[in-house]
Parts: sequence; C-alpha cells; structure tokens
Amino acid sequence: MTQILRALLALALVVSLAGCGGGFRPLSFLDRDREASVVPPPSVASETEEETEDGEEPEEEAAAAPASGVLGTTVASLGDPTAPGLWLETPLVTTETAGRLEAENGNSVEVTLRPSGGEAGSGSRISLMAMQALGLGLTDLPTLTVIAGG
Repeated sequence: MTQILRALLALALVVSLAGCGGGFRPLSFLDRDREASVVPPPSVASETEEETEDGEEPEEEAAAAPASGVLGTTVASLGDPTAPGLWLETPLVTTETAGRLEAENGNSVEVTLRPSGGEAGSGSRISLMAMQALGLGLTDLPTLTVIAGG
C-alpha cells in the first residue's frame, strides 16, 4: 500500500513541476519548420507608402508572384483522410500553389500546397493519397522538403 502511495506522490510531484518552467513544449520538434525555412511565404509583400513622381500613390499589384524553389522543411501529420487529392496544408505558403514534396526516404510527389493558416513552425497536414505516394506510414510524422513551383 505504501508503494502505491509513494508512486502516486511521485507522479503528482512530476505533474505539478511540469508546468512550473513555462518552457514546456511537448511539440518542440515542430520548431524545425521555423529554422529550416529558406524563402519567406510567397504572398508576403512588403507594404510601402511611397508616392510616385507626380504625387500619386502607386497602384497595388493585381496578384503577388508565387514563390518558387525550396520553401523549407516541415513535419507533417495525416490531414483529413476524406479529402481527396494530393495536397499539403502548410504555413510555408499563404496562397494555394503547385508544388512538390520530397521525403527523407528519397520519394517525391507533385502536390497542391495549401495555406494552413498556422504560425511558422506549427507543422503541416498531408493528404492520405500523398502519404501513400511517398511510401509513408499513416501514423508517421515525416520531415518533408517543400518545393514550390512543382
């Protein structure tokens, strides 16, 4: 009986101390997205308040040019298994664009990159079909290289 009480007391102590540091982040491995990002998201435009020579403000561009090349790496989990197609929802893009994913096992697949709306480093969600095309297990959390422009 005392062994059970000791075990419960030790567990209570560990649980109570876990929140004391303020730095406890169980998903900190997802921070690799932030560190490995090579190119900023494609639709991030710097806003300027410059005026033209005749005193008028310049017109806004109709559409921002989509980024191309390596956007970075992301850790992906399985997204909505009922949503068809080859896609990746990721914070590495802000507009839907064509792209390619490369897995650590050497496989690659052409996908549609969709904005996830999450913060940088928050990880991504991948379609069931894309996971299968990459030869990944459905419960895997693969690190993928995200390339815009297919």
